[in-house]
Amino acid sequence: MKRVHAICLVKNEGDVIAQILQLASKFCHKIYVFDTGSTDNSWEEVQRVANDVIIPFRHENVAKFDFGLRGQVFNAVRDTFEIGDWLYVLDADEVLAESPHRAIRIAESERAQQINTLQYNFHFTDVDWQQYQAGLDSRDRPICERRHYYCFTNIEQRLFRIEADTTWPEHTDADNPIGYLRPQATKKLKKCSYRIPNCHYQYRDPEQIQLRLATRREARKVNQSNFIHYQSVDTDLNWERYIMPSEELRYYNNDCVFKIQLSEQLTLLRWRSQDVLNKMQRRLALSR
Repeated sequence: MKRVHAICLVKNEGDVIAQILQLASKFCHKIYVFDTGSTDNSWEEVQRVANDVIIPFRHENVAKFDFGLRGQVFNAVRDTFEIGDWLYVLDADEVLAESPHRAIRIAESERAQQINTLQYNFHFTDVDWQQYQAGLDSRDRPICERRHYYCFTNIEQRLFRIEADTTWPEHTDADNPIGYLRPQATKKLKKCSYRIPNCHYQYRDPEQIQLRLATRREARKVNQSNFIHYQSVDTDLNWERYIMPSEELRYYNNDCVFKIQLSEQLTLLRWRSQDVLNKMQRRLALSR
C-alpha cells in the first residue's frame, strides 16, 4: 500500500482539531498542519498532539483565504512524496467514516488518480440543544458521540495520486481566481468509482457555531469572494438559526451506514450524470 500524506488547514477549530488529527493519523504517513490565524486554542492543540506523523507546519495570520494556501504546504514538502503516493486534503472538522485504503486499492485497480467523498453534514439539532441546556453535552466526549443527525450534501475531491507532473499553484491570479482545490496535473484526472463517506462536523455547539460565523464574517470583510455560502453572516451572526429540527435529518450510529433521501439521491444522480457527460465529451474531443 502506498503512503498517504495529508495537508490540513485549520482556523478556530480548537475543540475538535486534536481528535481529527489523531483519527487521521491512523492511516496517514504524515499530516502537515497549517494554522492560518486561529484566535482560539487550535495551534496549541496541534502542538500538543504533534508527533512523527502530525507535523505543525506553520502558524501564520492569513488575511485572504484561498485554496492556494494548501499549495504552499504541498510545494514545501513535495520532495518527500514518491510517485504513487496519495495526497489527502484533510479538512479540520471532518472524519472519514472508513479508512481510505479500500478506496485506494480500488483506485489503483482502475488506474484512477482521484478519489472523491460523499459529504454528510452533521448538525446541531433541537435534541442536541436540549442536551446542551441540561449540561449533558461535554466537549470531553468525542465529536462522533455528540453529533448524530446528518444529511447528504454533495461530492468533494479529497485524495489524489501523486504523479511526476503533479503541481499545485500557491497564489491566485486571473486564470485561477480562487486557487485550486486539488493538485493540477497536465491531464484530466480519472476518478475512482468508489466514493468514501465523509463526516463533516461543521456545527457542533453554540460557542463553536458563533465563533465559526464570526470567523467567516472576518474573512468576508477581507474578500467578498470568500465563503460565498456564508453571505448571511455579513448582517446576521445569530447562531440559533443554525439549530436544525432533528426530524428533518437522519440518525447515524457510527456504523458506516448512511441513508440518502430521494431528493438527495437525485442530486447524486446529477453528479454521476455530469461525470458521464464529461467522459463522453473528452472521448469525442480525442477522436477528432
